[in-house]
Amino acid sequence: MKLRDITSSLTGRATASDNDLGFGSGITSGEDRLINRDGSYNILRRGGKAWRPYQALVEMSWLRFFALITAIYIVVNSVFALIYLTIGLEYLSGAEPANSPVGDFFVAFLFSVQTFTTVGYGAISPTGIAANIIASIDALVGLMGFALATGLFFARFAQPQSSILFSKKAVIRPYKDTPYESFQFQIVNQRNNKLINLSAKVSMSWVSEDEKGRKARRFTLLELERDKVFLFPLNWVLVHIIDKDSPLWQKTPEELEAMQPEFLLLLQGYDETFAQDIHANSSYIFRDLVWGKKFRRMYFQEAGHTVLELDWIDELEEEV
Repeated sequence: MKLRDITSSLTGRATASDNDLGFGSGITSGEDRLINRDGSYNILRRGGKAWRPYQALVEMSWLRFFALITAIYIVVNSVFALIYLTIGLEYLSGAEPANSPVGDFFVAFLFSVQTFTTVGYGAISPTGIAANIIASIDALVGLMGFALATGLFFARFAQPQSSILFSKKAVIRPYKDTPYESFQFQIVNQRNNKLINLSAKVSMSWVSEDEKGRKARRFTLLELERDKVFLFPLNWVLVHIIDKDSPLWQKTPEELEAMQPEFLLLLQGYDETFAQDIHANSSYIFRDLVWGKKFRRMYFQEAGHTVLELDWIDELEEEV
């Protein structure tokens, strides 16, 4: 054991040498994760956080994005419909008044939609200077809006994203024909693209107390049996051997639960489709651990091909 690790063990405090990933030593509650299963940080930002429209629109979920675009579309056309009503429907040639506020608004709204989208069926047309000016502005806003929406669509589709699946459970099981146990989890690429030079880091975080009962969160990198693959065509079971240098050494399930552990997973590789580096994060906590089982082999031979069953990533088998 290195001197800095011995010092950290004696003090019970996390130091910079403990491979702190940036969460600090003050988060000592074991109720929540540091990193969510989807890779996002389990942190709620409040106060004077920076907000940038472009980044927000690119990073939000597709459901929220479409909902926001639809809402803006409706609101903008509703505003122009009210302006047309203020001018008067008589300045919209071909518009038939519905003799009710709601009906007249609907007529003006549909004309705004036709102008906004530049469809222009021709059944209704503006007459007079005021109506033509408003219609021109309506069309200009529509053209700019569609240009912005098109750019956002492209940015969202072109954004490099990994499609790496993590097994829902991690297992602690004997390591081959040795007296040691191992910590294992499984990953697989959902897509059929090429990921190369995929590297993995696993950091274990846990809570410890010093002699005065002060709690601090500690971090250490777990040494992996293999931490890099040059190609990633199949699944990959990542293995940490629990030897005397491991913080999991000779820990019973009860002792491990008391440590409030979290295993933070950091993957990085090169995606040939996007020609960029991609990243994937996830985590496991105590309730995600399973003892005495192993992962089912995900691939088999069939008709001269190797078949990889993605749905088997969470399948576990009893130890033989």
